[in-house]
Amino acid sequence: MRDASDAEQAPGTGAEAPRRPLSSAYRWWLASDSSVAAAAGLREFTLPLLALLVTGSAAQAGLVGTVQAVLTQVCLIPGGLLIDRFDRRRLIMLHGVVQAGTLLALAALAWSGQLTLALLVAGAALVGTASGCLGEASDALLRSIVPVERYPQAITLNEGRDAALRLASAPVGGLLMGLASGASLALAGALNALSVVLIQPLRTHRAAVTDGARGAWSLFVEAARWLRPRRRAHLLALLVGAVNFSVSGVMTTTQFTVFARTGQALDAGLITTAAGVSVVVGALVAGLVVSRVRTGVLIPVTFAWLALGMTGVALFPSGPPLVVLLMLTFLGVPAVNAGLAGFFFGATPEAMQGRVQALVGTVTVGFGALAPVIVGVALQAFGTSVAYAIALGPVVVALIVSCLARPITEIPRPDRWADLEF
Repeated sequence: MRDASDAEQAPGTGAEAPRRPLSSAYRWWLASDSSVAAAAGLREFTLPLLALLVTGSAAQAGLVGTVQAVLTQVCLIPGGLLIDRFDRRRLIMLHGVVQAGTLLALAALAWSGQLTLALLVAGAALVGTASGCLGEASDALLRSIVPVERYPQAITLNEGRDAALRLASAPVGGLLMGLASGASLALAGALNALSVVLIQPLRTHRAAVTDGARGAWSLFVEAARWLRPRRRAHLLALLVGAVNFSVSGVMTTTQFTVFARTGQALDAGLITTAAGVSVVVGALVAGLVVSRVRTGVLIPVTFAWLALGMTGVALFPSGPPLVVLLMLTFLGVPAVNAGLAGFFFGATPEAMQGRVQALVGTVTVGFGALAPVIVGVALQAFGTSVAYAIALGPVVVALIVSCLARPITEIPRPDRWADLEF
């Protein structure tokens, strides 16, 4: 589930908005961001499985994914300061260069047979740091090229794109790993390099960039003070973070279990493909759902569907039932993401986009960052049942709270978001 850290509010979303094409600036942004998303899908799929292949330990394989994710979260706040202080297009280019160099180096080490757990952890640390400091510049730049009322449409397109890329990245990554251990990382590195080329033609105003003369602490305090009284945002961030932990934990447990049973990376990749099919289908109707269903109803309903589907995955972690469950479980994710993203979008000042996004993302994605190592240790020490139980706990709590908490249930449809205090 995509986190709500890159989200905001989109009041006045009319029925005609989705029929108007988005700007050429958005299309250049989408092309570059799609290359990054495809590279990230390959990287996130490949690195833990390479670690599992190198070490034979689910706990150590989970460590690689967690190091990358935790460093991303640790660096989000300094990254937010950079995003609001410097040209966002240049930060996107720097991010692509760092990611491409690191992944191509790891690919070369894998091909030469010199890849070790220590080198994988070091590589994961470097790409995680780059993602935290620079990776969110792309979403922050979107604030400058897409009007508030068009943001739900853009989010829906992004959701469908991400899901489609997941459909391709996991099986492609598994196939390439079967051909050569470093091939998948080499393709990811090439895609990151391509993103640098594709962002070049985009030109946008720099109104969202904060005065560089101000100190980092002053910028951080300004964003924290703006966010502090917004209690609804705090609760939403905690709930999304809990659900992200569950989704990451269930998917990690399932992938590790399938890979350990079959020894085929392609089989593990098909798990992500099945989930991607679910999101692609959901993205087709997400715009209609968001515009007609109150967001305060959409949130608990989606959480309930996720909890039910992931419980089914835990009970049937193999064979055709697993594939069917994964193709059904994530149908509601694009709609709830568009709703959460839109609700946050308009409420956040453009000049604070990077910092507020970083502060909220520390919670929403930070919980999910802990899932791979926690479920990896549980899987190795206690087995699949305990790992799934640990993974499922937070989404159950989030479901209960979202059904009972008035700050959640009272959120209206997009055309009434502006009437509700953030």
